[in-house]
Amino acid sequence: MMPFLLLLFLSHQFTQKVLGLSIPWADNYLDPLLCMQILLSGFRLEQRWLLGRQRLTLFEVLAITGFLSFVFEYLFPRFSSGFTADWWDVAAYFAGAAAFYVVQEG
Repeated sequence: MMPFLLLLFLSHQFTQKVLGLSIPWADNYLDPLLCMQILLSGFRLEQRWLLGRQRLTLFEVLAITGFLSFVFEYLFPRFSSGFTADWWDVAAYFAGAAAFYVVQEG
């Protein structure tokens, strides 16, 4: 699943930034939706290599998602005008994290 999500993310970045094509919903919410799935997959891979753990706990998934939501949607916009807080992004981060957790547990 991870390679597909990464390919989807990179394809969207290419069409948006290189080709200049705008897909409004994807431009606004696809990256936050995919973000947690990609980052949590990377963290799980690291845990597997370092500790031999196969799964992340629900607490870990929620804590990581909550922390990154705070950083991305509160701290970054507060300290840089290049970022905008969008609380719908937080919903997308948690939806992506939920999808990650369901697939991981499947």
